[in-house]
Amino acid sequence: MAIENKGDQARNPTEDANVRRNAKGFPLLPGGFGRSTYYTGAPTPYAVRGEGYKVWDDRGRELIDANNNFTTLIHGNAHPQLVEAATRVIKNGSCWGIPNTHEWDHAELLLARLPGLDQVRYSNSGTEAVMTAVRVARGATGRDGVIMMKYGYHGSSDLALCTGGPQYRRGIPEGVSKDVTLISLNDLSALEEVISAKPSYFAAIIIDVLPNRAGLIPACPEFIRGARALATRYGIVLIIDEVISLRLGFNGACAEYGITPDILTTGKLIGGGFPIGAFAGKEELMRHLDPTGPNPLPQAGTFSGNPVSMAAGAESLRLLTPAVIDTMNNLGNSARLSIDARVAAAGWEVRGKGSLLRPFPKAEGAYTTEVQQKLWWAAYDRGVLLSPANLVALSSPMTKEVVSDMAERLTDAILSVSASS
Repeated sequence: MAIENKGDQARNPTEDANVRRNAKGFPLLPGGFGRSTYYTGAPTPYAVRGEGYKVWDDRGRELIDANNNFTTLIHGNAHPQLVEAATRVIKNGSCWGIPNTHEWDHAELLLARLPGLDQVRYSNSGTEAVMTAVRVARGATGRDGVIMMKYGYHGSSDLALCTGGPQYRRGIPEGVSKDVTLISLNDLSALEEVISAKPSYFAAIIIDVLPNRAGLIPACPEFIRGARALATRYGIVLIIDEVISLRLGFNGACAEYGITPDILTTGKLIGGGFPIGAFAGKEELMRHLDPTGPNPLPQAGTFSGNPVSMAAGAESLRLLTPAVIDTMNNLGNSARLSIDARVAAAGWEVRGKGSLLRPFPKAEGAYTTEVQQKLWWAAYDRGVLLSPANLVALSSPMTKEVVSDMAERLTDAILSVSASS
Protein backbone atom coordinates (compact mmCIF):
# COMPACT_ATOMS: atom_id res chain seq x y z
CA MET A 1 0.00 0.00 0.00
CA ALA A 2 2.80 2.43 0.83
CA ILE A 3 4.19 4.35 -2.11
CA GLU A 4 7.90 4.98 -2.37
CA ASN A 5 8.71 8.50 -1.25
CA LYS A 6 11.39 9.76 -3.60
CA GLY A 7 11.48 13.09 -1.78
CA ASP A 8 12.53 11.92 1.68
CA GLN A 9 15.88 13.64 1.41
CA ALA A 10 14.14 17.00 0.89
CA ARG A 11 12.60 16.89 4.36
CA ASN A 12 15.80 18.14 6.00
CA PRO A 13 15.42 21.95 6.19
CA THR A 14 19.17 22.43 5.61
CA GLU A 15 18.97 20.44 2.38
CA ASP A 16 15.66 21.76 1.09
CA ALA A 17 16.47 23.24 -2.31
CA ASN A 18 12.98 24.73 -2.57
CA VAL A 19 13.61 27.28 0.19
CA ARG A 20 15.05 30.33 -1.52
CA ARG A 21 17.23 32.55 0.62
CA ASN A 22 18.15 36.21 0.53
CA ALA A 23 21.63 37.71 0.56
CA LYS A 24 21.77 37.46 4.37
CA GLY A 25 21.07 33.74 4.26
CA PHE A 26 17.51 33.92 5.60
CA PRO A 27 14.60 32.24 3.83
CA LEU A 28 12.58 34.79 1.87
CA LEU A 29 9.52 33.59 3.77
CA PRO A 30 9.57 33.09 7.58
CA GLY A 31 10.29 29.40 8.13
CA GLY A 32 10.14 28.98 4.35
CA PHE A 33 6.33 29.18 4.30
CA GLY A 34 3.84 31.66 2.85
CA ARG A 35 1.41 30.89 5.69
CA SER A 36 1.96 29.14 8.99
CA THR A 37 -0.85 26.66 8.41
CA TYR A 38 1.20 24.92 5.70
CA TYR A 39 3.60 23.54 8.31
CA THR A 40 3.58 19.77 8.82
CA GLY A 41 6.66 19.29 10.98
CA ALA A 42 9.12 19.18 8.08
CA PRO A 43 9.57 21.01 4.77
CA THR A 44 6.34 20.46 2.89
CA PRO A 45 6.21 19.72 -0.84
CA TYR A 46 5.22 22.49 -3.23
CA ALA A 47 2.25 22.16 -5.54
CA VAL A 48 3.08 22.17 -9.26
CA ARG A 49 -0.38 21.76 -10.78
CA GLY A 50 -3.83 20.41 -10.08
CA GLU A 51 -6.62 18.91 -12.13
CA GLY A 52 -9.91 17.58 -10.84
CA TYR A 53 -9.39 15.61 -7.63
CA LYS A 54 -5.64 15.33 -8.19
CA VAL A 55 -2.65 17.53 -7.43
CA TRP A 56 0.98 17.04 -8.45
CA ASP A 57 3.93 18.29 -6.39
CA ASP A 58 7.58 19.16 -6.98
CA ARG A 59 8.68 15.76 -5.67
CA GLY A 60 7.01 13.98 -8.56
CA ARG A 61 4.01 12.83 -6.54
CA GLU A 62 0.48 12.43 -7.91
CA LEU A 63 -1.85 12.89 -4.94
CA ILE A 64 -5.54 12.56 -4.22
CA ASP A 65 -6.34 16.11 -3.10
CA ALA A 66 -8.34 15.69 0.10
CA ASN A 67 -7.09 19.07 1.34
CA ASN A 68 -8.64 21.16 -1.44
CA ASN A 69 -7.03 24.30 -0.04
CA PHE A 70 -8.60 23.86 3.37
CA THR A 71 -12.08 22.95 1.98
CA THR A 72 -12.16 25.78 -0.60
CA LEU A 73 -11.94 23.79 -3.85
CA ILE A 74 -15.29 22.06 -3.61
CA HIS A 75 -15.21 21.43 -7.37
CA GLY A 76 -11.59 20.31 -7.34
CA ASN A 77 -8.63 21.80 -9.16
CA ALA A 78 -8.97 23.84 -12.36
CA HIS A 79 -12.62 22.97 -13.00
CA PRO A 80 -13.18 23.87 -16.68
CA GLN A 81 -16.32 25.94 -16.05
CA LEU A 82 -14.66 27.93 -13.27
CA VAL A 83 -11.55 28.49 -15.37
CA GLU A 84 -13.71 29.66 -18.27
CA ALA A 85 -15.73 32.03 -16.08
CA ALA A 86 -12.63 33.61 -14.54
CA THR A 87 -10.79 33.84 -17.87
CA ARG A 88 -13.76 35.42 -19.62
CA VAL A 89 -14.02 38.13 -16.99
CA ILE A 90 -10.34 38.83 -16.45
CA LYS A 91 -9.89 39.64 -20.13
CA ASN A 92 -12.04 42.72 -19.49
CA GLY A 93 -10.28 43.72 -16.28
CA SER A 94 -9.59 42.04 -12.96
CA CYS A 95 -10.84 44.80 -10.66
CA TRP A 96 -12.16 48.34 -10.72
CA GLY A 97 -12.82 51.21 -8.32
CA ILE A 98 -16.54 51.23 -9.10
CA PRO A 99 -19.16 48.47 -8.71
CA ASN A 100 -19.47 45.63 -11.18
CA THR A 101 -22.60 43.75 -12.23
CA HIS A 102 -21.10 40.38 -11.30
CA GLU A 103 -21.74 41.28 -7.64
CA TRP A 104 -25.50 41.32 -8.29
CA ASP A 105 -25.39 37.93 -9.98
CA HIS A 106 -23.44 36.35 -7.12
CA ALA A 107 -25.58 38.00 -4.43
CA GLU A 108 -28.78 36.74 -6.04
CA LEU A 109 -27.48 33.17 -6.16
CA LEU A 110 -26.13 33.25 -2.59
CA LEU A 111 -29.19 34.81 -0.98
CA ALA A 112 -31.45 32.32 -2.77
CA ARG A 113 -29.76 29.66 -0.63
CA LEU A 114 -30.18 31.58 2.63
CA PRO A 115 -33.90 32.09 3.31
CA GLY A 116 -34.58 34.71 5.97
CA LEU A 117 -31.48 36.74 5.14
CA ASP A 118 -31.96 39.82 2.99
CA GLN A 119 -28.67 41.40 1.95
CA VAL A 120 -25.02 40.49 1.52
CA ARG A 121 -21.72 42.34 1.57
CA TYR A 122 -18.42 40.96 0.29
CA SER A 123 -14.88 40.93 1.67
CA ASN A 124 -11.57 39.36 0.72
CA SER A 125 -11.66 36.46 3.20
CA GLY A 126 -13.69 34.72 5.85
CA THR A 127 -11.58 36.51 8.46
CA GLU A 128 -12.74 39.89 7.17
CA ALA A 129 -16.34 38.70 6.92
CA VAL A 130 -16.39 37.76 10.62
CA MET A 131 -14.58 40.98 11.61
CA THR A 132 -17.17 43.14 9.86
CA ALA A 133 -20.12 41.07 11.05
CA VAL A 134 -19.01 41.68 14.65
CA ARG A 135 -18.61 45.38 13.95
CA VAL A 136 -22.13 45.53 12.53
CA ALA A 137 -23.44 43.75 15.63
CA ARG A 138 -21.63 46.19 17.91
CA GLY A 139 -22.72 49.20 15.88
CA ALA A 140 -26.34 48.08 15.82
CA THR A 141 -26.57 47.21 19.52
CA GLY A 142 -24.21 49.79 21.02
CA ARG A 143 -22.62 46.98 23.06
CA ASP A 144 -19.08 45.59 23.23
CA GLY A 145 -19.21 42.01 24.52
CA VAL A 146 -18.89 38.98 22.25
CA ILE A 147 -19.56 35.36 23.22
CA MET A 148 -17.52 32.76 21.36
CA MET A 149 -16.89 29.04 21.69
CA LYS A 150 -13.63 27.69 23.10
CA TYR A 151 -11.26 26.56 20.32
CA GLY A 152 -13.61 27.69 17.59
CA TYR A 153 -11.91 29.19 14.56
CA HIS A 154 -13.20 32.36 12.95
CA GLY A 155 -10.14 33.61 11.12
CA SER A 156 -7.00 35.44 12.14
CA SER A 157 -8.25 38.78 13.48
CA ASP A 158 -7.28 39.68 17.05
CA LEU A 159 -10.85 39.09 18.22
CA ALA A 160 -11.14 35.70 16.55
CA LEU A 161 -7.81 34.44 17.88
CA CYS A 162 -9.04 34.89 21.45
CA THR A 163 -10.76 31.51 21.14
CA GLY A 164 -7.45 29.62 21.01
CA GLY A 165 -4.82 28.81 23.60
CA PRO A 166 -1.87 30.95 24.71
CA GLN A 167 -0.06 30.53 21.40
CA TYR A 168 -2.98 32.03 19.48
CA ARG A 169 -3.53 34.84 22.01
CA ARG A 170 0.10 35.92 21.95
CA GLY A 171 0.32 39.54 20.78
CA ILE A 172 -3.37 40.28 21.36
CA PRO A 173 -3.96 43.33 23.59
CA GLU A 174 -5.84 42.82 26.83
CA GLY A 175 -8.26 45.49 25.64
CA VAL A 176 -9.39 43.13 22.88
CA SER A 177 -9.60 39.92 24.88
CA LYS A 178 -11.46 41.45 27.83
CA ASP A 179 -14.59 41.86 25.71
CA VAL A 180 -14.59 38.18 24.67
CA THR A 181 -16.34 35.57 26.81
CA LEU A 182 -15.60 31.93 26.02
CA ILE A 183 -17.87 28.97 26.71
CA SER A 184 -17.80 25.35 25.59
CA LEU A 185 -19.78 24.40 22.52
CA ASN A 186 -23.09 22.72 23.42
CA ASP A 187 -23.05 24.06 27.00
CA LEU A 188 -26.40 25.83 26.95
CA SER A 189 -26.43 26.33 30.73
CA ALA A 190 -23.13 28.21 30.56
CA LEU A 191 -24.42 30.37 27.70
CA GLU A 192 -27.55 31.28 29.64
CA GLU A 193 -25.53 31.97 32.78
CA VAL A 194 -23.08 34.42 31.17
CA ILE A 195 -25.86 36.28 29.37
CA SER A 196 -28.13 36.58 32.40
CA ALA A 197 -25.20 37.90 34.46
CA LYS A 198 -24.78 40.82 32.01
CA PRO A 199 -28.05 41.05 30.06
CA SER A 200 -27.19 44.37 28.36
CA TYR A 201 -23.50 43.77 27.65
CA PHE A 202 -23.26 41.34 24.75
CA ALA A 203 -23.50 42.42 21.13
CA ALA A 204 -23.02 39.03 19.48
CA ILE A 205 -22.88 35.27 19.90
CA ILE A 206 -20.66 33.57 17.29
CA ILE A 207 -21.03 29.85 16.60
CA ASP A 208 -19.48 27.47 14.08
CA VAL A 209 -21.87 24.52 13.88
CA LEU A 210 -19.07 22.10 12.89
CA PRO A 211 -15.82 23.56 14.28
CA ASN A 212 -12.72 21.89 12.87
CA ARG A 213 -10.16 23.24 15.37
CA ALA A 214 -12.40 22.22 18.27
CA GLY A 215 -12.42 18.61 17.07
CA LEU A 216 -15.09 18.46 14.34
CA ILE A 217 -17.83 17.70 16.85
CA PRO A 218 -21.11 19.22 15.64
CA ALA A 219 -23.26 21.62 17.62
CA CYS A 220 -26.31 19.85 19.02
CA PRO A 221 -29.76 21.10 17.97
CA GLU A 222 -30.75 22.01 21.53
CA PHE A 223 -27.74 24.31 21.85
CA ILE A 224 -28.29 26.12 18.54
CA ARG A 225 -32.00 26.56 19.14
CA GLY A 226 -31.34 27.68 22.70
CA ALA A 227 -28.76 30.21 21.47
CA ARG A 228 -31.29 31.53 18.97
CA ALA A 229 -33.89 31.96 21.71
CA LEU A 230 -31.46 33.67 24.10
CA ALA A 231 -30.21 36.03 21.39
CA THR A 232 -33.75 37.04 20.54
CA ARG A 233 -34.73 37.51 24.19
CA TYR A 234 -31.74 39.71 25.06
CA GLY A 235 -31.36 41.61 21.80
CA ILE A 236 -28.06 39.93 20.89
CA VAL A 237 -26.99 39.35 17.27
CA LEU A 238 -26.60 35.64 16.52
CA ILE A 239 -23.77 35.10 14.03
CA ILE A 240 -23.40 31.64 12.51
CA ASP A 241 -20.01 31.08 10.87
CA GLU A 242 -20.42 28.87 7.80
CA VAL A 243 -17.14 29.63 6.06
CA ILE A 244 -16.54 25.86 5.99
CA SER A 245 -19.89 24.23 6.75
CA LEU A 246 -21.95 25.92 4.01
CA ARG A 247 -20.97 22.95 1.80
CA LEU A 248 -23.05 20.54 3.91
CA GLY A 249 -26.46 21.65 2.65
CA PHE A 250 -28.02 23.72 -0.12
CA ASN A 251 -29.20 26.16 2.53
CA GLY A 252 -26.08 25.71 4.64
CA ALA A 253 -25.63 23.59 7.75
CA CYS A 254 -27.61 25.78 10.14
CA ALA A 255 -30.79 25.17 8.11
CA GLU A 256 -30.87 21.64 9.55
CA TYR A 257 -31.37 23.18 12.97
CA GLY A 258 -34.50 25.00 11.87
CA ILE A 259 -33.19 28.44 12.81
CA THR A 260 -32.20 31.58 10.95
CA PRO A 261 -29.19 33.53 12.23
CA ASP A 262 -29.16 37.31 12.23
CA ILE A 263 -25.92 37.23 10.23
CA LEU A 264 -24.27 34.31 8.44
CA THR A 265 -20.61 34.52 7.47
CA THR A 266 -19.11 32.46 4.69
CA GLY A 267 -16.29 32.31 2.14
CA LYS A 268 -13.99 29.66 0.62
CA LEU A 269 -16.18 27.64 -1.79
CA ILE A 270 -18.30 30.65 -2.83
CA GLY A 271 -15.30 32.19 -4.63
CA GLY A 272 -14.66 29.43 -7.15
CA GLY A 273 -11.01 29.19 -6.09
CA PHE A 274 -10.44 32.95 -5.79
CA PRO A 275 -10.21 35.12 -2.64
CA ILE A 276 -13.59 35.88 -1.10
CA GLY A 277 -15.57 36.33 2.07
CA ALA A 278 -19.19 37.30 2.58
CA PHE A 279 -21.67 38.03 5.32
CA ALA A 280 -25.40 37.93 4.74
CA GLY A 281 -27.85 39.37 7.22
CA LYS A 282 -31.27 40.70 7.97
CA GLU A 283 -32.04 44.11 6.51
CA GLU A 284 -32.39 45.82 9.88
CA LEU A 285 -28.76 44.99 10.57
CA MET A 286 -27.32 45.35 7.08
CA ARG A 287 -28.83 48.84 6.73
CA HIS A 288 -26.07 50.07 9.05
CA LEU A 289 -23.68 49.57 6.10
CA ASP A 290 -25.81 51.63 3.71
CA PRO A 291 -23.72 54.73 2.87
CA THR A 292 -26.88 56.65 2.01
CA GLY A 293 -28.31 56.17 5.49
CA PRO A 294 -27.71 58.10 8.71
CA ASN A 295 -24.34 57.56 10.44
CA PRO A 296 -23.33 54.51 8.34
CA LEU A 297 -20.59 52.05 9.27
CA PRO A 298 -17.79 52.31 6.68
CA GLN A 299 -16.69 49.07 5.00
CA ALA A 300 -13.91 48.84 2.45
CA GLY A 301 -11.55 46.35 0.82
CA THR A 302 -9.66 46.99 -2.41
CA PHE A 303 -10.51 43.59 -3.87
CA SER A 304 -13.87 43.01 -2.16
CA GLY A 305 -16.48 41.93 -4.69
CA ASN A 306 -13.94 41.89 -7.53
CA PRO A 307 -15.38 40.59 -10.81
CA VAL A 308 -13.11 37.53 -11.04
CA SER A 309 -14.12 36.15 -7.63
CA MET A 310 -17.74 37.08 -8.28
CA ALA A 311 -17.94 35.38 -11.69
CA ALA A 312 -16.05 32.23 -10.69
CA GLY A 313 -17.92 32.12 -7.39
CA ALA A 314 -21.29 32.42 -9.08
CA GLU A 315 -20.38 29.49 -11.32
CA SER A 316 -19.27 27.51 -8.27
CA LEU A 317 -22.65 28.08 -6.65
CA ARG A 318 -24.50 27.06 -9.81
CA LEU A 319 -22.50 23.83 -9.92
CA LEU A 320 -23.20 23.10 -6.26
CA THR A 321 -26.69 21.72 -6.72
CA PRO A 322 -28.65 19.78 -4.08
CA ALA A 323 -27.85 16.55 -5.97
CA VAL A 324 -24.10 17.29 -5.96
CA ILE A 325 -24.19 18.11 -2.24
CA ASP A 326 -26.11 14.91 -1.46
CA THR A 327 -23.65 12.81 -3.47
CA MET A 328 -20.62 14.26 -1.70
CA ASN A 329 -22.26 13.92 1.72
CA ASN A 330 -23.22 10.30 1.06
CA LEU A 331 -19.71 9.46 -0.13
CA GLY A 332 -18.21 11.18 2.90
CA ASN A 333 -20.52 9.41 5.33
CA SER A 334 -19.73 6.03 3.77
CA ALA A 335 -16.00 6.69 3.89
CA ARG A 336 -16.15 7.81 7.50
CA LEU A 337 -18.04 4.72 8.60
CA SER A 338 -15.76 2.43 6.61
CA ILE A 339 -12.55 3.90 8.01
CA ASP A 340 -13.97 4.13 11.52
CA ALA A 341 -14.89 0.44 11.56
CA ARG A 342 -11.38 -0.59 10.52
CA VAL A 343 -9.40 1.67 12.88
CA ALA A 344 -11.57 1.27 16.00
CA ALA A 345 -9.56 -1.68 17.29
CA ALA A 346 -6.41 0.43 16.98
CA GLY A 347 -7.93 3.06 19.27
CA TRP A 348 -8.92 5.60 16.61
CA GLU A 349 -12.22 7.12 15.48
CA VAL A 350 -13.33 9.27 12.55
CA ARG A 351 -15.40 12.36 13.28
CA GLY A 352 -17.27 14.70 11.01
CA LYS A 353 -20.33 14.97 8.88
CA GLY A 354 -21.11 14.62 5.21
CA SER A 355 -18.22 15.63 2.97
CA LEU A 356 -15.99 16.57 5.93
CA LEU A 357 -14.19 13.94 8.04
CA ARG A 358 -11.20 13.79 10.33
CA PRO A 359 -9.51 10.90 12.18
CA PHE A 360 -8.63 11.12 15.89
CA PRO A 361 -7.11 8.75 18.45
CA LYS A 362 -9.73 7.94 21.09
CA ALA A 363 -7.49 8.18 24.15
CA GLU A 364 -7.66 11.53 25.89
CA GLY A 365 -4.55 13.59 25.25
CA ALA A 366 -3.29 11.21 22.54
CA TYR A 367 -3.87 13.62 19.66
CA THR A 368 -0.63 15.54 19.92
CA THR A 369 1.00 17.73 17.31
CA GLU A 370 3.50 14.94 16.73
CA VAL A 371 0.76 12.40 16.00
CA GLN A 372 -1.03 14.88 13.77
CA GLN A 373 2.11 15.45 11.72
CA LYS A 374 2.93 11.74 11.56
CA LEU A 375 -0.49 11.07 10.08
CA TRP A 376 -0.08 13.85 7.51
CA TRP A 377 3.17 12.31 6.26
CA ALA A 378 1.82 8.76 6.42
CA ALA A 379 -1.12 9.81 4.24
CA TYR A 380 1.22 11.69 1.90
CA ASP A 381 3.41 8.60 1.56
CA ARG A 382 0.28 6.76 0.42
CA GLY A 383 -0.72 9.40 -2.11
CA VAL A 384 -3.32 11.34 -0.11
CA LEU A 385 -3.01 15.05 0.60
CA LEU A 386 -4.68 15.99 3.91
CA SER A 387 -4.91 19.37 5.55
CA PRO A 388 -2.15 19.76 8.18
CA ALA A 389 -4.89 19.18 10.79
CA ASN A 390 -5.73 15.89 9.02
CA LEU A 391 -9.09 17.17 7.78
CA VAL A 392 -10.52 15.50 4.66
CA ALA A 393 -12.73 17.64 2.42
CA LEU A 394 -14.27 15.88 -0.56
CA SER A 395 -14.73 17.57 -3.92
CA SER A 396 -17.42 17.10 -6.55
CA PRO A 397 -15.11 15.38 -9.14
CA MET A 398 -14.53 12.51 -6.71
CA THR A 399 -16.38 9.33 -7.66
CA LYS A 400 -17.33 6.41 -5.45
CA GLU A 401 -14.22 4.57 -6.66
CA VAL A 402 -11.94 7.53 -5.87
CA VAL A 403 -13.35 7.99 -2.37
CA SER A 404 -13.08 4.25 -1.67
CA ASP A 405 -9.45 4.31 -2.80
CA MET A 406 -8.74 7.34 -0.63
CA ALA A 407 -10.42 5.69 2.36
CA GLU A 408 -8.30 2.56 1.88
CA ARG A 409 -5.09 4.59 1.78
CA LEU A 410 -6.06 6.74 4.76
CA THR A 411 -7.01 3.66 6.78
CA ASP A 412 -3.59 2.17 6.12
CA ALA A 413 -1.95 5.46 7.15
CA ILE A 414 -3.87 5.57 10.43
CA LEU A 415 -3.00 1.97 11.26
CA SER A 416 0.68 2.60 10.53
CA VAL A 417 0.74 5.63 12.85
CA SER A 418 -1.11 3.69 15.53
CA ALA A 419 1.37 0.83 15.30
CA SER A 420 4.33 3.17 15.67
CA SER A 421 2.94 5.10 18.65
